[in-house]
Amino acid sequence: MHTEFFVSTAACVGALCSVQQTAIELSLAAKNAKAIAYRAGTRAVGFKPLTDYIDEMGRDTSRLVAQIDATALAIARRAVDEVRLVDANERLHRARAAMPPEETAVAALLVAVEEELAANRQDITRGLRRLYQLLGDINQRMRAAAVISTRARVEATQAGEYERGLQLVADTVERSATTIRTIITRCEGELRSAA
Repeated sequence: MHTEFFVSTAACVGALCSVQQTAIELSLAAKNAKAIAYRAGTRAVGFKPLTDYIDEMGRDTSRLVAQIDATALAIARRAVDEVRLVDANERLHRARAAMPPEETAVAALLVAVEEELAANRQDITRGLRRLYQLLGDINQRMRAAAVISTRARVEATQAGEYERGLQLVADTVERSATTIRTIITRCEGELRSAA
């Protein structure tokens, strides 16, 4: 179970590199849209707040990915600790079975290792809950991005000769949100099946 979980966590962190890149593209698309909206003037006045939101969403997504990386790294460390603690626990149980009943040093050490193992498992569980929360936060932002891209398309129709450029921004937002949601959903599924 722990090897599978460790591999799944590492695979998700790897997949999130592309989420980070896509979030950067979102921010760049927002900056491009701001420039187009500025040139379009009053014809794109409704597009300006959307660009701010898209830019903020890209930055938030990048920040969340960084938090996911840190959380996944902490979980990976705990998974390695668990392997070490399980091995120590098994060895101490064998040693305890081979010793006379009055021997207390091994018994005390065994209790300490079992307590550390329980605490480690709680840390992994807390980390996993945090990871799911962060993945859910990104997913929620991407659902909002789908709504924003629709609203951006509507606003782009008011921009005259700048409509095509703003429509391309809306397409980028929609495509990016779909890509990110696909990766996040896959990561959530992999982690749930391995946990």
